[in-house]
Amino acid sequence: MKLVVQEAPALKAAVDTISSLVEEGVFEIKKDGLHLKAMDPSQISMVSFTMLKSAFVEFNVDEERKIGVDINQLSNVLARGKRGEKAELTLEEGRLVVKFYADKRKRTFKIPLLEMGDSIQKEPKIEYQSFAKISADALKEAFKDAKLISSHVRFVLEPSALIIEVKGEAGDVRSEFESGGGEVSEIKAGANAKATFPLQYLEDIVKGSNAQSQITINLETDRPLKLEYEIEGARVVYYLAPRIETE
Repeated sequence: MKLVVQEAPALKAAVDTISSLVEEGVFEIKKDGLHLKAMDPSQISMVSFTMLKSAFVEFNVDEERKIGVDINQLSNVLARGKRGEKAELTLEEGRLVVKFYADKRKRTFKIPLLEMGDSIQKEPKIEYQSFAKISADALKEAFKDAKLISSHVRFVLEPSALIIEVKGEAGDVRSEFESGGGEVSEIKAGANAKATFPLQYLEDIVKGSNAQSQITINLETDRPLKLEYEIEGARVVYYLAPRIETE
Protein backbone atom coordinates (compact mmCIF):
# COMPACT_ATOMS: atom_id res chain seq x y z
CA MET A 1 0.00 0.00 0.00
CA LYS A 2 1.23 3.46 -0.90
CA LEU A 3 -0.96 6.55 -0.84
CA VAL A 4 0.48 9.97 -1.69
CA VAL A 5 -1.16 13.41 -1.41
CA GLN A 6 0.40 16.35 -3.28
CA GLU A 7 0.06 18.82 -0.40
CA ALA A 8 0.44 17.50 3.16
CA PRO A 9 -1.88 20.12 4.74
CA ALA A 10 -4.70 18.88 2.49
CA LEU A 11 -4.57 15.43 4.10
CA LYS A 12 -4.51 17.03 7.55
CA ALA A 13 -7.63 19.08 6.69
CA ALA A 14 -9.44 15.97 5.45
CA VAL A 15 -8.60 13.87 8.52
CA ASP A 16 -9.64 16.70 10.85
CA THR A 17 -13.23 16.21 9.70
CA ILE A 18 -13.03 12.86 11.53
CA SER A 19 -10.93 13.84 14.56
CA SER A 20 -13.44 16.50 15.61
CA LEU A 21 -15.84 13.69 16.60
CA VAL A 22 -14.00 10.37 16.73
CA GLU A 23 -10.99 9.34 18.81
CA GLU A 24 -10.35 5.97 17.15
CA GLY A 25 -11.53 4.42 13.92
CA VAL A 26 -11.04 1.73 11.30
CA PHE A 27 -9.96 2.90 7.87
CA GLU A 28 -11.02 0.69 4.98
CA ILE A 29 -8.38 0.85 2.25
CA LYS A 30 -10.20 -0.13 -0.92
CA LYS A 31 -9.37 -0.07 -4.62
CA ASP A 32 -11.43 3.11 -5.08
CA GLY A 33 -10.13 5.08 -2.09
CA LEU A 34 -9.99 5.53 1.67
CA HIS A 35 -13.13 5.02 3.77
CA LEU A 36 -14.10 5.26 7.44
CA LYS A 37 -17.38 4.95 9.34
CA ALA A 38 -17.40 5.45 13.10
CA MET A 39 -19.55 6.55 16.04
CA ASP A 40 -18.43 9.14 18.54
CA PRO A 41 -17.76 7.83 22.09
CA SER A 42 -21.22 8.90 23.32
CA GLN A 43 -22.98 7.12 20.41
CA ILE A 44 -24.92 10.31 19.62
CA SER A 45 -23.27 11.06 16.29
CA MET A 46 -21.67 9.20 13.40
CA VAL A 47 -19.23 10.16 10.66
CA SER A 48 -18.87 8.54 7.24
CA PHE A 49 -15.66 9.59 5.47
CA THR A 50 -14.66 8.93 1.86
CA MET A 51 -11.50 10.09 0.09
CA LEU A 52 -11.47 8.68 -3.43
CA LYS A 53 -8.28 7.68 -5.25
CA SER A 54 -8.65 10.76 -7.49
CA ALA A 55 -7.66 12.91 -4.47
CA PHE A 56 -4.22 11.22 -4.41
CA VAL A 57 -1.34 11.75 -6.83
CA GLU A 58 -0.32 8.15 -6.20
CA PHE A 59 -2.69 5.41 -5.05
CA ASN A 60 -1.31 1.87 -5.03
CA VAL A 61 -3.38 -0.73 -3.17
CA ASP A 62 -2.28 -4.33 -3.65
CA GLU A 63 -5.08 -5.71 -1.49
CA GLU A 64 -8.04 -4.23 0.35
CA ARG A 65 -7.57 -4.10 4.10
CA LYS A 66 -8.80 -2.52 7.34
CA ILE A 67 -6.54 -0.72 9.80
CA GLY A 68 -7.37 0.61 13.27
CA VAL A 69 -5.92 4.06 13.94
CA ASP A 70 -5.80 6.56 16.82
CA ILE A 71 -7.35 9.45 14.86
CA ASN A 72 -6.10 12.16 17.22
CA GLN A 73 -2.54 10.87 17.01
CA LEU A 74 -2.76 10.73 13.21
CA SER A 75 -4.08 14.30 13.13
CA ASN A 76 -1.22 15.49 15.36
CA VAL A 77 1.34 13.85 13.09
CA LEU A 78 -0.25 15.26 9.94
CA ALA A 79 -0.09 18.72 11.52
CA ARG A 80 3.69 18.51 11.07
CA GLY A 81 3.32 18.47 7.29
CA LYS A 82 4.12 21.75 5.56
CA ARG A 83 2.83 23.33 2.37
CA GLY A 84 5.02 22.24 -0.50
CA GLU A 85 5.58 18.81 1.05
CA LYS A 86 3.94 15.62 -0.15
CA ALA A 87 2.40 13.26 2.40
CA GLU A 88 2.84 9.52 1.93
CA LEU A 89 1.05 6.71 3.79
CA THR A 90 2.38 3.15 3.86
CA LEU A 91 2.21 0.16 6.22
CA GLU A 92 5.11 -1.51 7.98
CA GLU A 93 4.94 -4.31 10.56
CA GLY A 94 1.77 -3.27 12.36
CA ARG A 95 2.39 0.46 12.01
CA LEU A 96 1.13 3.25 9.78
CA VAL A 97 4.09 5.09 8.28
CA VAL A 98 3.62 8.78 7.47
CA LYS A 99 6.33 10.45 5.38
CA PHE A 100 6.64 14.12 4.45
CA TYR A 101 9.06 14.98 1.70
CA ALA A 102 10.07 17.82 -0.63
CA ASP A 103 13.27 18.27 -2.67
CA LYS A 104 15.96 16.39 -0.75
CA ARG A 105 14.31 16.46 2.66
CA LYS A 106 12.26 13.63 4.18
CA ARG A 107 10.67 13.11 7.60
CA THR A 108 9.15 9.83 8.76
CA PHE A 109 6.65 9.10 11.55
CA LYS A 110 5.43 5.63 12.55
CA ILE A 111 2.08 5.20 14.32
CA PRO A 112 1.13 1.87 15.98
CA LEU A 113 -2.05 0.33 14.57
CA LEU A 114 -4.89 -0.52 16.95
CA GLU A 115 -6.66 -3.84 17.34
CA MET A 116 -10.30 -2.86 16.76
CA GLY A 117 -11.81 -5.88 15.02
CA ASP A 118 -13.30 -5.92 11.55
CA SER A 119 -16.79 -4.62 12.30
CA ILE A 120 -17.77 -1.50 10.35
CA GLN A 121 -20.61 0.83 11.33
CA LYS A 122 -23.60 1.07 8.99
CA GLU A 123 -25.19 4.35 8.03
CA PRO A 124 -28.82 4.91 9.11
CA LYS A 125 -31.36 4.03 6.43
CA ILE A 126 -33.47 7.16 6.41
CA GLU A 127 -35.11 8.76 3.39
CA TYR A 128 -34.76 12.52 3.56
CA GLN A 129 -37.32 14.59 1.66
CA SER A 130 -36.14 18.01 2.85
CA PHE A 131 -32.74 19.65 2.55
CA ALA A 132 -30.98 23.01 2.35
CA LYS A 133 -27.53 23.92 1.01
CA ILE A 134 -25.86 26.68 3.01
CA SER A 135 -22.39 28.20 3.11
CA ALA A 136 -20.20 26.94 5.94
CA ASP A 137 -19.41 30.45 7.16
CA ALA A 138 -23.09 31.39 7.44
CA LEU A 139 -23.84 28.24 9.42
CA LYS A 140 -20.91 28.78 11.77
CA GLU A 141 -22.02 32.35 12.45
CA ALA A 142 -25.54 31.17 13.25
CA PHE A 143 -24.10 28.70 15.75
CA LYS A 144 -22.05 31.47 17.38
CA ASP A 145 -25.23 33.50 17.83
CA ALA A 146 -27.07 30.50 19.26
CA LYS A 147 -24.29 29.75 21.74
CA LEU A 148 -25.04 33.02 23.54
CA ILE A 149 -28.41 31.64 24.59
CA SER A 150 -28.55 27.84 24.73
CA SER A 151 -26.74 24.53 24.36
CA HIS A 152 -29.32 23.27 21.81
CA VAL A 153 -30.53 24.68 18.49
CA ARG A 154 -33.70 24.03 16.56
CA PHE A 155 -33.67 23.68 12.77
CA VAL A 156 -36.85 24.54 10.88
CA LEU A 157 -36.94 23.95 7.14
CA GLU A 158 -39.71 25.68 5.20
CA PRO A 159 -40.22 25.72 1.41
CA SER A 160 -38.56 29.12 1.14
CA ALA A 161 -36.29 29.41 4.19
CA LEU A 162 -33.97 27.67 6.63
CA ILE A 163 -34.48 28.85 10.21
CA ILE A 164 -32.08 28.25 13.10
CA GLU A 165 -33.54 29.28 16.43
CA VAL A 166 -32.92 28.92 20.14
CA LYS A 167 -34.94 29.85 23.20
CA GLY A 168 -33.57 30.02 26.71
CA GLU A 169 -33.64 31.88 29.99
CA ALA A 170 -31.18 34.40 28.56
CA GLY A 171 -33.49 35.21 25.63
CA ASP A 172 -34.24 34.08 22.09
CA VAL A 173 -32.19 34.06 18.89
CA ARG A 174 -33.49 33.41 15.38
CA SER A 175 -31.44 33.25 12.19
CA GLU A 176 -33.44 33.02 8.98
CA PHE A 177 -31.90 32.29 5.58
CA GLU A 178 -34.06 32.59 2.48
CA SER A 179 -33.35 30.53 -0.61
CA GLY A 180 -31.32 32.36 -3.26
CA GLY A 181 -30.10 34.97 -0.81
CA GLY A 182 -26.43 34.19 -1.42
CA GLU A 183 -25.91 32.09 1.70
CA VAL A 184 -28.48 29.39 0.92
CA SER A 185 -28.19 28.19 -2.67
CA GLU A 186 -31.01 25.63 -2.64
CA ILE A 187 -33.91 24.47 -0.49
CA LYS A 188 -36.27 21.56 -0.96
CA ALA A 189 -39.03 21.11 1.58
CA GLY A 190 -42.54 19.77 1.33
CA ALA A 191 -44.17 19.97 4.73
CA ASN A 192 -42.16 21.93 7.27
CA ALA A 193 -39.44 19.82 8.88
CA LYS A 194 -38.11 20.65 12.35
CA ALA A 195 -35.86 19.10 14.98
CA THR A 196 -33.58 20.11 17.86
CA PHE A 197 -29.92 19.13 18.22
CA PRO A 198 -27.04 19.64 20.70
CA LEU A 199 -25.01 22.68 19.68
CA GLN A 200 -21.59 21.36 20.75
CA TYR A 201 -21.88 18.42 18.36
CA LEU A 202 -22.97 20.70 15.53
CA GLU A 203 -19.96 22.94 16.13
CA ASP A 204 -17.65 19.91 16.06
CA ILE A 205 -19.26 18.67 12.85
CA VAL A 206 -18.76 21.91 10.89
CA LYS A 207 -15.31 22.63 12.38
CA GLY A 208 -13.54 20.87 9.53
CA SER A 209 -15.28 22.87 6.79
CA ASN A 210 -13.74 25.96 5.21
CA ALA A 211 -14.96 29.17 3.56
CA GLN A 212 -15.46 27.36 0.24
CA SER A 213 -17.54 24.55 1.72
CA GLN A 214 -21.22 24.22 0.89
CA ILE A 215 -22.96 22.26 3.62
CA THR A 216 -26.05 20.20 2.83
CA ILE A 217 -28.48 19.87 5.75
CA ASN A 218 -30.91 16.97 5.38
CA LEU A 219 -33.75 17.31 7.86
CA GLU A 220 -36.84 15.36 8.86
CA THR A 221 -39.01 16.12 11.88
CA ASP A 222 -37.54 14.54 15.03
CA ARG A 223 -35.27 12.25 13.01
CA PRO A 224 -31.45 12.17 12.95
CA LEU A 225 -29.85 15.07 11.13
CA LYS A 226 -27.75 14.24 8.06
CA LEU A 227 -25.14 16.88 7.29
CA GLU A 228 -22.57 16.60 4.48
CA TYR A 229 -19.82 18.56 2.74
CA GLU A 230 -16.60 18.15 0.79
CA ILE A 231 -13.09 19.35 1.58
CA GLU A 232 -9.70 18.65 -0.03
CA GLY A 233 -11.03 15.79 -2.14
CA ALA A 234 -12.79 14.13 0.79
CA ARG A 235 -16.53 13.82 1.31
CA VAL A 236 -17.87 13.59 4.85
CA VAL A 237 -21.37 12.72 5.98
CA TYR A 238 -22.46 13.13 9.59
CA TYR A 239 -25.54 11.84 11.41
CA LEU A 240 -26.67 13.39 14.69
CA ALA A 241 -29.45 12.14 16.95
CA PRO A 242 -32.17 14.70 17.76
CA ARG A 243 -33.41 15.84 21.12
CA ILE A 244 -37.01 14.66 21.27
CA GLU A 245 -39.21 17.43 22.61
CA THR A 246 -42.74 17.23 23.88
CA GLU A 247 -45.10 20.07 23.08
